[in-house]
Amino acid sequence: MAGIWPFGKKSARGESEIKKKKVEIVEYERKKETSQKNIIDDKSHLKSKSFLDAMALLGDGD
Repeated sequence: MAGIWPFGKKSARGESEIKKKKVEIVEYERKKETSQKNIIDDKSHLKSKSFLDAMALLGDGD
């Protein structure tokens, strides 16, 4: 003969107990600046001594 089941039956959750999580949408605004274009167009790093030494070490610094 089987004994008494030691675990109780879980009650079903009502709709009032189930809370839907509100999804927060985060929007970012990209700043339009010409400084980014200036940074990309800047070629001064190609003339620095450390860059020229590294290129010479690699054999492409003629």
